[in-house]
Amino acid sequence: MRLFVGVEIPGDIAAELYPLARGIKGLDAQTPENMHITLKFIGNVDPGLAEEIDQALAQVSFEPFDLQVQGLDVFASSRKIRIFWAGVKDQPVMRRLAQRVENALLALDDCPELDARKFTPHITLGRNREAARATIEQAVADHVDLTSRVFTIDRFCLYESHSTSDGPEFRVIAAYDGSDAVARSFDRVDEFATGDFE
Repeated sequence: MRLFVGVEIPGDIAAELYPLARGIKGLDAQTPENMHITLKFIGNVDPGLAEEIDQALAQVSFEPFDLQVQGLDVFASSRKIRIFWAGVKDQPVMRRLAQRVENALLALDDCPELDARKFTPHITLGRNREAARATIEQAVADHVDLTSRVFTIDRFCLYESHSTSDGPEFRVIAAYDGSDAVARSFDRVDEFATGDFE
């Protein structure tokens, strides 16, 4: 199982962001259904550890918070732009949530090897195959004032990534509302409810 922890993006906002990457030749656009903000990438784990991760995340408490998309940017090397993404207005509560998620994972006896990169909240819009750097940079410049409506994050999710012929698909396999972590008050999908991860 290839897992990561993230928060969802409202469908209407994802649909508005989609054309920004879809219109750039040579860029593999992220579908609206796959858009999210990664809190922590976990990687490949076996089903037993996935259940332990679920239990650990269920203990993470947080208060709902508001977010707003703000501007576009890229992750790039000196040779190539790799990722075209939308940013969000800085939200300290989300940064604290990301840190709590990381701490919960690090506390596991069989902690997976976690991504050590600094948390940079973003929504991936496209992965670059062969798009010209100048074209992507122009798109960033053209949308410097991009903002979305304010939306509320009232849960975070454990996602599973599946490889398909059309690219990766991300599926929520558990969600946590943080309102009563001890009582495990959150939505769960059948795999976790029954212990069947296959």
